[in-house]
Amino acid sequence: MHELERGDSGLRSFVTVQGALSMFSIWKYGSEEQKTRWLPRMAKGEALGCFGLTEPDFGSNPQAMRTRARKKGNQYVLNGSKMWITNGTLADIAVVWAQTEAGIRGFLVERGTPGFTARDIKQKYSLRCSITSELYFEDCAVPGENLLPGVKGLGSALSCLDQARFGISWGAVGAASACYVCARDYALKRIQFGGKPIASHQLVQY
Repeated sequence: MHELERGDSGLRSFVTVQGALSMFSIWKYGSEEQKTRWLPRMAKGEALGCFGLTEPDFGSNPQAMRTRARKKGNQYVLNGSKMWITNGTLADIAVVWAQTEAGIRGFLVERGTPGFTARDIKQKYSLRCSITSELYFEDCAVPGENLLPGVKGLGSALSCLDQARFGISWGAVGAASACYVCARDYALKRIQFGGKPIASHQLVQY
């Protein structure tokens, strides 16, 4: 993660969402069938995932999420939206968190499921090479076996975020390293004040 973000923050973000959020959710809270189906393909990069927790009005307060999943027979019907979702339009599988009668639960929603659409967010000021999307669910019916059986409330979703923080921290160090090297190289090449590199002029406090 240090080296990836030293190259580009968007690349590190892509990898974090794939491994520490999407794959971790399935590994930690999924059924054996879900793990067998998705994890080997995701580890090889043959399938991509995204993590749908943040909503337009509830970025830092996921407990107030409005996305709902209503049980109907052996299916769950999802309605709502998610915002700022990395890899959203690239993903083959979305890990989506929603309110249910039993509290907050996680669901695996496959690309192409009727009622599920994703749209890229354009004109960002930063992380522009990272695909960031909004997810929409309109009477989106997912099979009951797509419920993550090990999830127990919001704490399960937040544990996935905790899992990602370590790599994100190393990524931030990588970005800082890149900034330092860029500034140092410039200071060695920029000639000023008597034909010397500006790096040769010490800052003096008076």
